[in-house]
Amino acid sequence: METKKWENRFGNAIYLSDSEEEITKKVMSAVTDPGRIKKDDKGNPDICMVYYYHKLFSNEEEVKTVCEECKGGKRGCVACKKQLAKNIAETLKPIREKRDYYEKNPEIVDKILMEGTEKARKTAKETMQKVKKAMKLDYFNY
Repeated sequence: METKKWENRFGNAIYLSDSEEEITKKVMSAVTDPGRIKKDDKGNPDICMVYYYHKLFSNEEEVKTVCEECKGGKRGCVACKKQLAKNIAETLKPIREKRDYYEKNPEIVDKILMEGTEKARKTAKETMQKVKKAMKLDYFNY
């Protein structure tokens, strides 16, 4: 089953369904500190989007190391991006696995939707009964 993705004119959105390869490709094309030309140049992580995403997808120790090594000119942007791509892929792995499971078992999705619909109907009916009673519109016995 092929999933149609939303159009993204910049090509930089990472989807929950993206493979590790797609994630890596997108992260590797990310813009970093424009002042860093060579790997040994000292960087400014505070203006780098890759560092911003490290703060979301990397553990505290990794974030601290990335920041220090970037500021000291000890870490190149490529290494930084590779680590980020790995961390994003690892974070999204359980979601991709669950999505894959449900794509292979659509009958389970149908069952979940039907049970949810029934539960919502029951709740809506009870709520409407309370609303009608509160508004004194419960003179008809439905």
